[in-house]
Amino acid sequence: IMRDNVLTKLKTISLGGFSVSNELPYAESESPLYLKNPKTIYVDREITETAPLVLTLDGLDISTTTTSVVVYFSTDAKNAPSHLDTLITAIKALKNTINHPGANQRDVLLSTNFVGDLLVNEVEFRFTKTA
Repeated sequence: IMRDNVLTKLKTISLGGFSVSNELPYAESESPLYLKNPKTIYVDREITETAPLVLTLDGLDISTTTTSVVVYFSTDAKNAPSHLDTLITAIKALKNTINHPGANQRDVLLSTNFVGDLLVNEVEFRFTKTA
């Protein structure tokens, strides 16, 4: 559900030459699609992790559940679009508009690295709720 929400929200922002794919970012036994198709934005499956926060003797346990999803895209490192920073800022700002019921903490993490002549960006949305 969260992946669908992220895909829907990505399609509402100005992408300036980038496109959004409904495909997952990986193909079987091949390199990631975001490396094969620069300027295409891919959203991975969501991952949910639960960790105990407080364990009590009377059985009232409190835990945190974190749901995360990663957005991947690449572009030519030598000829990066002039609006790349604006696009990244717009994607990161989606954390406040993505519907994730019960989330009391919303985080977004950006990592950037180089793969060959490509600049690869990964934007991870993390939504945590305590229950």
